[in-house]
Amino acid sequence: MTNKEEIYGLLQGHPEGLDDDDITQMTGIQSRQQVQQLCNQLANSKRIRRQSVEKVGKRRKIHNFPLEMAASPGVSAETLPAEVPTTERKDWHRRLSALVAATNRSEADLLDEALQLLAMKILSTNSSSSEKAV
Repeated sequence: MTNKEEIYGLLQGHPEGLDDDDITQMTGIQSRQQVQQLCNQLANSKRIRRQSVEKVGKRRKIHNFPLEMAASPGVSAETLPAEVPTTERKDWHRRLSALVAATNRSEADLLDEALQLLAMKILSTNSSSSEKAV
């Protein structure tokens, strides 16, 4: 197996994404610059996506994400309404995976908190509209 194939295989098991330093450490490929070059080649061939991600307490780093990610149990792009475009179906899960990686919280916890915040926002907006109408 080539180093490029090893990196690609590793990323398939990490939908939350890995930075070049993580990949260097996990694969033992030397040097980090070689990992960066191989990841750039994988991205240029549309096999992975490279994106800048900010982690709590750390500086921004480029993370490498597999393009076809396995969905989390019970939640998938296919379970979203048909009118939501396919690219948006995948984008929400990528953003959620990045949040999981950045916060070390579970998807379920993050989704629950997001729904609670959304509900409070909607209810306060509706409440404000009702008061103005009186």
